[in-house]
This record gives sequence, structure tokens and C-alpha cells, in this order.
Amino acid sequence: MTTTGQVSTFIPRDYDAFAGLDVDKRSMAVTFADHGAMQKSLKLPYSARELLNYTGKHFPGQRVAFVYEAGPTGFGLHDELTAASHLCLVVSPSMVPRAPRNKVKTNRLDSKKLAEGLRGGQLRGIHVLPPSYRGVAASGAISGHPGGPIDRYQVAH
Repeated sequence: MTTTGQVSTFIPRDYDAFAGLDVDKRSMAVTFADHGAMQKSLKLPYSARELLNYTGKHFPGQRVAFVYEAGPTGFGLHDELTAASHLCLVVSPSMVPRAPRNKVKTNRLDSKKLAEGLRGGQLRGIHVLPPSYRGVAASGAISGHPGGPIDRYQVAH
């Protein structure tokens, strides 16, 4: 990942393996892909520790990039993976390319789509605030308005 000012770019060739994660509150479907034909899908409990143990055992010495869709599980997984020196992109679900007529949706297929999209450089991560700022931003104390939070009444009138 290269950083130029505020813009960061993910470069797939800098990584050896790509992990797409479809996460819910109890488990995660994980698909690993490399630059060749290797793909492996599995289901793990929702635990960054188990994911990191599996990655360390099956991809020793390799640079692994992770991706998952933003959702109700929050950014704890992102925090733990980046703390372990792995790249982890969190993507907006609406920005993941989908086939127009494909109505089949399973966790395994979603994780495969994420891994392939990451490998192909088709996904762009959202900006994840540091943990110390998340509570402040959620309370509305941070806003793009120079004077602070905007009163809804002022915006409407």
C-alpha cells in the first residue's frame, strides 16, 4: 500500500495472498486466493486470533491482505488485523462489483467475490477512523461544518 498525502493505493502485486471475509457476529466465511489458481474457502468462528493463527500456519512468511464489507460487526477485526501488521481493507457493500443477474448469495460466495476483487485491484477501502475518534464521531461532535455540528432546523430552512 502506498500513501501519497491523503490518498492511499492498494497494489495487488505487493501481496502474496488475498483473504476475502464475509463476517457475521458468530462466524466468518474466509476465502484465500493467490496470484495463480489457488483458492481455499473455510468457515471460522468470529475471532481475529483464530484467523491470524490459520494465516500464520498456512501462509508463513507471506504478505496477506484482508478485505471485508463494512457492517454491524464494526471495525474490531480491522483493528486486530492491522495491529498484527496486515493490510485490511473495509469496503462499502455498495461498492463491491456484482453480476447483474446473479441472485445466489451465500457467505462463501461473498467471501470468494471479495478475495477475487482484492486480487484484481477492483476494491477501494473506506477510511477507518482510529478507535480513539470513533465514539466522538458517532456522537456528532465532529462535522464537516466549520462551526461544529449543523442544526437540522438550520439546514431545512
